[in-house]
Amino acid sequence: MSDQDHHPRYGIKNLWLQAGESYYPYAVHLHRAEVLDLVGDWQGSLATLDDNYDFARKAGAKKQEADSEIKRIRLLRYMGRNSDFLEPLNRAMETYRELGDQYGINQALNEVGLAYRFSGDIPKAEECFTDLIARSEKIADTKHQMSGLGNLSQIHMINGKHEQALKCLDRCMEISQRQDDNTFSTILLGSIGNAHFFLEDYDLALEYYRKQLALAYKYGDLANISVAVGNIGNIHNRRGEYDRALECYREKLELSQKLGYAMGIQQALGNMGLALSESGRYPEARQCFERQLSISSQTDDPESIEGACSGLGNVFAQLGDYENSEKYFKQAIAVDLEQGFQNDLAADYLGLAEMYLKKGAAVQAREAANLALAAAREIGDDELAAKAMLLLE
Repeated sequence: MSDQDHHPRYGIKNLWLQAGESYYPYAVHLHRAEVLDLVGDWQGSLATLDDNYDFARKAGAKKQEADSEIKRIRLLRYMGRNSDFLEPLNRAMETYRELGDQYGINQALNEVGLAYRFSGDIPKAEECFTDLIARSEKIADTKHQMSGLGNLSQIHMINGKHEQALKCLDRCMEISQRQDDNTFSTILLGSIGNAHFFLEDYDLALEYYRKQLALAYKYGDLANISVAVGNIGNIHNRRGEYDRALECYREKLELSQKLGYAMGIQQALGNMGLALSESGRYPEARQCFERQLSISSQTDDPESIEGACSGLGNVFAQLGDYENSEKYFKQAIAVDLEQGFQNDLAADYLGLAEMYLKKGAAVQAREAANLALAAAREIGDDELAAKAMLLLE
C-alpha cells in the first residue's frame, strides 16, 4: 500500500498532490501555477492547473474544481485555444451559485463575457461586463471591478466609442493604483495608449506605450513587453517608418514564440505583413500572411483569419494574381458576414472593388463598390464611403 493510501484523502485542508516522492497542498500548486503564468511558463502553469483540476474533481472538492477550471480556461484562451468554453464555465458558475460564492460568480462571469467577446457576440459580452462591474462594486471586489471595466473598455473600442473607453480605463487605473496592482496597471497603460491611437493622437499613444514597456521591463513581464513593443511598432507603421515598425514586430514575434502566445504570434505576423505591403515588399508580405492564416486556422481565430485573408487579397492584387486575390477577399468577406465584422466588411468589399478595377472588370468593380458603400454607410464610416463613391464615378 502506498504512502498516499495512508494520507487523509479528501478533507479540503488536506488536498495534497504528489510530485515525485513529495506531497504538496492544493493551494501551493495553485500559487505555483500563477507564478509560472507570470514568468511566461504557460505550459508549466497549465500542467499544474490540470493536475489541480483532476485532483479536486476526484476529491469531490467542488469549489477547488471550479477555481481550477476557471484558471485553466483563462490560460487556454491566452494561449490561443478558442474552444467553446461556455459549457464548463456554466458548470463552474452553477457550483459557485450553489455555494453562495459571490467572488467565484464574478470570476466565472468575467470568463463568460470573454467567451462571448471572442465568439463575436459583442452585445452579450457587453451585458456580462456591465453586470460584473455592478456586482463587483456591491461586494468591494476590486479585482473583478477592474477586469469588468477593462473588458468593457475593449467593447467600447470595438464599437468605435473611444471616449467612453477612456472613461472606463481612467476609472480602472484609479482603482489599480490604489490597490498597487502593478501587473494590471501595465496592461491598462497599453489599453489607454490604444484608445489614444484610435483617436489618432499618436504622440500621446506612444507616451503610454513607452510607460507600459518600462513597467513591463521593471517587473520582468514578458507578455506585456511583447504587447508594448508591438504597440510601438504600430505607431512607427502609421507614421510610415516601416523599417522601425518591422524591428518592433520581429521582437514581438520572437517574444510571443518564446511564450507560446498564439494571439501575439498572429498579431506580429499580420502587422509585419501590413508593413511589408506598405513598403512594396509583397513576396515577403505574402509569407507573413500565409503563416498568420495557417496559425489562426489552427486556433480557430476568426478575427485573425479575416485579417490574413484580407492581407493576402491585397498582396495578390498587387502581384497581378487576380484569381487568388478574388479568392482571399471573398474568404475575408465570408468571415465578416458570419462574425458581424462590419468595419472589416466595408474595407474588404472596397479592396475587392479596387482589384476588379485593376483587372479591368468594370461591372464587377461597380457591384463590389456599391456593397462597400452600403456597408460603410451602415457603420457611419465617411472615409470608406468616400473611397467607394470615387470608384463609382
